[in-house]
Amino acid sequence: MEDLKVEGTGEEEIRSERTEEELKTELAKTEEEIETLRQVLAAKVKQAEELKRKLGISKWSEFANDLGQGLKNVQETTAYQKTSEVAKVAAEKTTSVFGLVGGSIGRRLGEVRTSTAFKSFEEKVGSAVQGVRTKMGGSRSNSTNSFEDALNSAGRRQSQTATPATSPTIPEDKPLS
Repeated sequence: MEDLKVEGTGEEEIRSERTEEELKTELAKTEEEIETLRQVLAAKVKQAEELKRKLGISKWSEFANDLGQGLKNVQETTAYQKTSEVAKVAAEKTTSVFGLVGGSIGRRLGEVRTSTAFKSFEEKVGSAVQGVRTKMGGSRSNSTNSFEDALNSAGRRQSQTATPATSPTIPEDKPLS
């Protein structure tokens, strides 16, 4: 406010002081109006919250609606639409590539399964499984023995035919390797 004051006559200084007083009064009125508007706004916010409560509108549903609206606004932008189109084309190409690779793998596995090497391997595994079943006294699905009976009979067979296994001792002063 000092730049309003001009060195010179007393009349100019009085006008300057009067102008400063008017500005201070105007500022006080404006601040008072702002405070009144804040109070009115707070009352309106409280009233709106009460109406929402009566209508069953929760903070969560408001948030969900705002989020949905925001997402809709983003989806309507040209940048999103262009990006979406590019992603769609990329997904289609990727899907077709994976389809080709998957089909190729499926065909190759079918070829392997019909090969003589696979059939030979399958027969060997089948005969090994059959041999184990025979030695164990039949398959589990046909057995009527309980698990405890099977353990006891296996233990009896082992004690009759084999010597007990012992673990070798390793001296503590020697390294393992």
